[in-house]
Amino acid sequence: MLHQKMRDLMDRARPFIPFILWQLIVLACCYRVWVVYAYNPMDHIWSDPERHWVQGIDAKRDDPLAMMDPILFQLYIGIFAKLTLGIHKLTAFYTAALSLLTPWLWYRFLRELQPSRNLALLGWAILAWSPSWTAIYSYFMQETLMLPLLGAALWATWRCRRKATLQAFLAAAILWTLAGLTRSICLPLGLLALVWLWIAQGDKVRRAATSLLLLALVFGPLTVRSLERAHLVAPHGIGGLNALYARSGGFEINIEFKREGAGWGFGFGSPSVGTEPFAPYSDWRTKREGVAKFKIDMDKGAEDWDAEQAKINLDLPRYLWLTGENLAFLFFAESWPDTDRSRSIGEINYRLRWLWAPLSLAGLALTVGLWRRQRERLLPSLILVWFLLQGLGLVAVNEGRYRKPFEGLLIAQLILLASTLRKPQQAAATPTAPQGAGQ
Repeated sequence: MLHQKMRDLMDRARPFIPFILWQLIVLACCYRVWVVYAYNPMDHIWSDPERHWVQGIDAKRDDPLAMMDPILFQLYIGIFAKLTLGIHKLTAFYTAALSLLTPWLWYRFLRELQPSRNLALLGWAILAWSPSWTAIYSYFMQETLMLPLLGAALWATWRCRRKATLQAFLAAAILWTLAGLTRSICLPLGLLALVWLWIAQGDKVRRAATSLLLLALVFGPLTVRSLERAHLVAPHGIGGLNALYARSGGFEINIEFKREGAGWGFGFGSPSVGTEPFAPYSDWRTKREGVAKFKIDMDKGAEDWDAEQAKINLDLPRYLWLTGENLAFLFFAESWPDTDRSRSIGEINYRLRWLWAPLSLAGLALTVGLWRRQRERLLPSLILVWFLLQGLGLVAVNEGRYRKPFEGLLIAQLILLASTLRKPQQAAATPTAPQGAGQ
């Protein structure tokens, strides 16, 4: 009886759900705009935001540090600077537009992913209100461009699964390429998604040919660029610097570069190593210590990079230590720089970091429990690849902001699982027509 009353109550409330969700989305959009105008990115040009800004506005900058990052965010900043001329109102206008675009693109992905429009709207509302996905737009950080491009690439991927055309496949390939040229972690995700589409659908010859042509047109010139300036095949940026730091065990890194008689020196430390990720429940801190020092002669290509890597004794105990810390940073560390606790949104963002580990475990348990009922395999595979590389790969000293793409992927997976749980309830609520009806 109680169960029937609850079902009747839900049935009466169902027509109002879209209205409530739309109100939440509109309010979230207004809040996202206000945040950008109140905390303008032009007021926070220091540390990493300053590095990205300087690299973007100096089109010919080719020092070693400028070669480390993928190129697209630098191009974006260069165009952004030309459009705004550093004017605060224009900076806020374009940044607010990008901030609003991000959760909408993920909503389009959620509509392709599962059949429930209400659940897709719920996902839009959650991502639009997310402090982690809102506060970051007060800074010139790569995630501000990577998140919308990743959402667009996922949308295009599931759209291609539905339409199964060459044009849809090419659109997905282009968007995954753009996402990967913003943050390299998107490249293996895109490779998995595109190979999955290629295997599952027909017209394989033309799809392979157009994909290879796209790769040649985009990565060919970028490879020439990296060979000319770094003597390496690194069209997506040189990831060796972050990998050296991650595996060195140093609290900070100091690296000296030589190229054609010129010299540069850089030193930095990850924001994670100075934090207590389990505070206030524990004062645990990293065991990393000292300054890891490296010397790279870029005229020698990969020789010095390989030699410096070979000096690091990455045996099993050391790997487990570094990986354990990296996982702690990834799932529990604050998301610098968008956890400025002097602001309400920064404080909320700081406290909500505790959500992601238990949500991940819940998502894993539900995914395993519903494995036979939920036939979607690509999305869990993308999450797994992300975890293997970002969590276990020691590709960098992890920071809380590195989990931002995972936050979106996890919300999408939970929305998908919720859609799966609704199906038996809908089937049970649908009256069965008597035999012979309509004959």
